[in-house]
Amino acid sequence: MKNRKMFLQVLLAMALILSLVAPAAVAGASGAVRLPDNHADNTFLAADGSGPAWETALNTPEAEVNPMVAAGEYYTVGLKADGTVVAVGRSDFGQCDVGSWEDIIYGTAGSAHTVGLKDDGTVVAVGGGAYGQCDVGAWEDIIQVAAGWVHTVGLKDDGTVVAVGDNYNGQCDVGGWGGIVQVAAGSLYTVGLKSDGTVGTVGNNDGGQCNVGGWTDIAQVAAGKIHTVGLKSDGTVVAVGRNDGGQCNVGDWTDIAQVAAGGQYTVGLKSDGTVVAVGYNGNGQCDSGNWTNITQIAAGAGHAVGLKDDGTVVAVGHNYYGQCDVGDWNLVLALPPSQCVLTISSTAGGSITTPGEGTFSYDKGTAVDLVAEPEEGYWFTHWAGDLDTISDVTVATANITMDEPYAITANFESEAQEGQAGISAGDWIKIEYTISGWPAGQPHPEWLELEFITVEGTSASVEVTMGMSDGADQSDTVPVDLGEGGGEAFGLSGFVIPPNLGRGDSIYFSGYGDVTIEGETMRTYAGVRRRVVYASLSQSVPPESEVQLSYYWDKETGVMVEASTIWGDVTIMCKVTETNMLEADSPAVGVQWWLWVIIAAIIVAVAFAVYRLRKRKMSTAPARPPEGS
Repeated sequence: MKNRKMFLQVLLAMALILSLVAPAAVAGASGAVRLPDNHADNTFLAADGSGPAWETALNTPEAEVNPMVAAGEYYTVGLKADGTVVAVGRSDFGQCDVGSWEDIIYGTAGSAHTVGLKDDGTVVAVGGGAYGQCDVGAWEDIIQVAAGWVHTVGLKDDGTVVAVGDNYNGQCDVGGWGGIVQVAAGSLYTVGLKSDGTVGTVGNNDGGQCNVGGWTDIAQVAAGKIHTVGLKSDGTVVAVGRNDGGQCNVGDWTDIAQVAAGGQYTVGLKSDGTVVAVGYNGNGQCDSGNWTNITQIAAGAGHAVGLKDDGTVVAVGHNYYGQCDVGDWNLVLALPPSQCVLTISSTAGGSITTPGEGTFSYDKGTAVDLVAEPEEGYWFTHWAGDLDTISDVTVATANITMDEPYAITANFESEAQEGQAGISAGDWIKIEYTISGWPAGQPHPEWLELEFITVEGTSASVEVTMGMSDGADQSDTVPVDLGEGGGEAFGLSGFVIPPNLGRGDSIYFSGYGDVTIEGETMRTYAGVRRRVVYASLSQSVPPESEVQLSYYWDKETGVMVEASTIWGDVTIMCKVTETNMLEADSPAVGVQWWLWVIIAAIIVAVAFAVYRLRKRKMSTAPARPPEGS
């Protein structure tokens, strides 16, 4: 009984491991629909009022290709303006092998198969095809496709529907459908939008995902794992099905232009180009609230993708297989291999005057000058983005060599905030000293505390308190210009410098002259990893030869966090041990959590095996002879 109990515990532990490491497969793309041309006014009718604009575009052979994105279970697909296709992420079944496709006008992604609609109405597919979900070679006159878990659906130009793949739940029983203007494929079911705005479904309905019989005035449908979403023509949204993650809580959405349904979450594109999302967010798949200028969205099992109006692509959520690595995509600019895309933008308060802002293409190896100019009342702080070839990100004039796609942003800050860099009244920092070679019997510093009493713009007053080894404390309040740097008390000079200085920048120190920042690095203070800049100082002090100092300042705030002084036989080291100012600058590097879980499971399994082996040996060992025999 005891062995049986332990065996059950091991099985439960392994079940937990599998549930965490290998989530259940779900339908990915849910048939992400290309946004209609006139989506800004939140209608889905073509200009002549005849029907959905996307249908009219697909049904026009000479229409240009509209770039779009689709999200599979663990991969992402992008359709370029030249009709070619790119893909990133998991490709164990070849679902990302789309590099040879041409003349594609629409694409969709399932669990492990990708489907492309060609401009002649035929269809191609790659990836897992064990259930026949890729057997679309004979299809003709198709105007839209949708990929489910292991089935594929095609909408024909006469409003009828075809389907191939797994049909255990009846998800392919669409032969009697007619008058359909859009299809969507969930995990084990299929949804069809009719021309009168009503909706029909076939397939598995365990979660109520097919309960759409009462829907009317629907303009677009999306199908997730076990929930269905409908966009109404007035911009509101309805949803049915499983709601364990809150994925159906869309009742208060308004002004929506497109919807996408993922594993356990729902994404909505608003007519102003922003995005809303609800549902399970364990992988950050709903963290799209800061997206802007989006023209189309797609939702996978645990990641969401957005296409921007400049052709670039953004993604959030699960990225174990690289399905969110779309930062170098530009689906509008279909460039030859010899060229690269440079995307340039700026924050409020200034602009990039050279070469301008927007999306540009350059031959590989081209050196591009960047010049950022602040508006009146602002100052340039730093470049952000792809900084591989920029030597100093804090200088407004930079140069970048185009050897791959880059996205660069110039950051500006109001002069009213210059130097403050997040410092507020009440912020404090405590530094502890380690001293060797100090004259015997003489009191020495043990700790120093800096507290910012007042902060107004770049002007601050700092109370400096020093604790001595004999128990005595001494305090002084000194003024500090946060924009210029400074601060002197008890022999400590320059405990604040301007924020965001970089290598090569100079700062004036009283008694030392101009001091040049030598570099920057990452260090830990009071348990927090921070980016710091550092410099060396020296000063002649008779009768000793000189004083050598090394300073480290927190890059973001400019506050000193570490220093060392060597003066003859005396060495003084000081470092921040307590503070309320610093937050984590970058995540700690360590082993992924799931590796620890797997390791723990292995340890449990090995321990159990050893236990069973020992019990077996004990049971087969010869009986011990009685005493005296």
